[in-house]
Amino acid sequence: MDAIQPQDAIDLARYPIEDLESARAKALIADCQAGLKETGACVLDGFVPPDRVAGAVAEVEGNLGEAFYKTKQHNPYLIPDDPAFPADHPRNRRLTTNSATLGYDLIPRGCTLDGIYNWPPLRAFIARVLGYDALYPYTDPLSPLNILVYQPGTGTNWHFDNANFVVTLMLQQSEAGGLYQYAPFIRGDGHDNYDAIGRVLDGVPEGVLELKQDPGALVLFQGQYTLHRVTPVEGAADRLVAVFTYHPEPGMRLAEHTRKTFYGRAA
Repeated sequence: MDAIQPQDAIDLARYPIEDLESARAKALIADCQAGLKETGACVLDGFVPPDRVAGAVAEVEGNLGEAFYKTKQHNPYLIPDDPAFPADHPRNRRLTTNSATLGYDLIPRGCTLDGIYNWPPLRAFIARVLGYDALYPYTDPLSPLNILVYQPGTGTNWHFDNANFVVTLMLQQSEAGGLYQYAPFIRGDGHDNYDAIGRVLDGVPEGVLELKQDPGALVLFQGQYTLHRVTPVEGAADRLVAVFTYHPEPGMRLAEHTRKTFYGRAA
């Protein structure tokens, strides 16, 4: 199966990102920025049409069994615990995440997803939305483009991101479960709001939203101040999500110990 070129894989009639100076592109950028400001998330439904998504999945599905499965214990901040707080405090609460990650070296070069990830107009569009002069692909062998594989019973527990932004493309939804839930801006600079965070961790749905995304949806998400999770997948189908990793500076690489954590190896 021949890979589809990015300009043919993306619905450019709906999302005219090749000319960012056009009136329609400027309106799209403004809408995305408004969504990020309001909820920390921007969902571009049908960014890749369903038939193109199916073809992209077919190109990589033979390698999905090689994804690195991991179970992690973490607090919501994904950093070392703070001894100033007790173990059951929201700052240090122990949570479990389990999922699998297919590294970039196991995704065929030149496939549809690889073409989309490396397409300069997409990077320029995302940079414009996020307020950067430019964005660049990562350069280590594992992290630039990944596929998260959520098998039945797996999910990602509540956490805040350490990265400034995350870009994903939904490839396949689970039959049930696998819900992307988030509490927008539940904390901020200078206020941790531990009481509200604790209520979410305890299962109180106060201020919790669901980010709906069908296959083909491109999502821009800013999760530093937004608590979020993926609920456990139910049913027979895996939940598949492509993760596009960019940085405002060229030449960025994940540290070796981080690669071992996410991929079980450094290269």
